[in-house]
Amino acid sequence: MRRIRSIYRAGGGFALPLIVDLLLVVVFAIIGRMSHAEGVSLAGIVTTGWPFVLGLLVAWVLVTLFRWKPWRPFPAGVFVWVVTVGGGMLLRLAIGDTAEIAFVIVASIVLGAFLLLPRLFLGTGRDARPSVKGS
Repeated sequence: MRRIRSIYRAGGGFALPLIVDLLLVVVFAIIGRMSHAEGVSLAGIVTTGWPFVLGLLVAWVLVTLFRWKPWRPFPAGVFVWVVTVGGGMLLRLAIGDTAEIAFVIVASIVLGAFLLLPRLFLGTGRDARPSVKGS
């Protein structure tokens, strides 16, 4: 587990945590389509998932600008979660889709678990980089 944690946070890099987040948002879209007996085609996944992927990318840009460590559950993880859900819902409404309260609740819970649990299990603790002590 220690090796996985160090890879997840390697050198403060953003690539792996971002890839994990993107994959989990796509899994969210797939689960949503499957739970409503909709087809699991690439076009369907893109149609369902793009608002949340875009919300996630906006969140990541802001996390980067704020210079937060993206693998940390707080503040980065919570921020990414809230902006992903909020942005996804706003984009759905902007294109004339729905955002029923039940869907908002379920999406918040599922995306909260998907975006926060990896950070809680893999991103906590000390940074991967060793501290440099002055002589």
